[in-house]
Amino acid sequence: MSIKIVFLDCDGTLTKEKSSWEFLHRRLGLWNDHADTYQRLFGEGAIDYREFCRRDALLWRGLPVADVMKVVREIPYQDGVRESIRAIKDMGIATFIVSTGLSVLVDLVKCDLSVDGAFSNELLVKDGVLTGEVRINVEYDKKGPLVDALLGQKGFTRKDACAVGDGEGDIGMFGAVGLPIGFNPHEKVLPHIKHAYCGQSLEGVIDILRRYG
Repeated sequence: MSIKIVFLDCDGTLTKEKSSWEFLHRRLGLWNDHADTYQRLFGEGAIDYREFCRRDALLWRGLPVADVMKVVREIPYQDGVRESIRAIKDMGIATFIVSTGLSVLVDLVKCDLSVDGAFSNELLVKDGVLTGEVRINVEYDKKGPLVDALLGQKGFTRKDACAVGDGEGDIGMFGAVGLPIGFNPHEKVLPHIKHAYCGQSLEGVIDILRRYG
């Protein structure tokens, strides 16, 4: 197996925060008695993912994008992220972020780390403020079809692909590649990955990836 493309989760994998949605809500004082309720309803199956995101995004209606970006920039990278992306590129491997997180963060990370491409969920903007609407490009636990489509566009097979993630939302992505790697993975992810790395730095994942170079 020779890896030609790596799909990367963002929240909890490239960054230390498990959810950019929750981080933004907490920093803006909108989590308790607001967004936490929507999270609970989604977890219980009372609302679907699109309704969950719609309600979440509505809480931010009218916020200046500049203020949102200030908060997003507070989210720290995982240790070793820059070194890891550089190492992947040095191996001639393409990189794509596939995230159910927010595009305001994911696009920033993509540009900062020079990642080749990114897919995430977009908060809609008009005249510099959030409209309260969201465009869902990546649904929870539905990363697999997106990865399949991109592999087809690039002329790659699943054996050419690796995925790195940490949570249940990455299971579909793991199933679409030949080399699924968990970075500090949730226990529910373990049956769906080939390798697990538990540690402080993302560079530990690169040591695994090099075995398939």
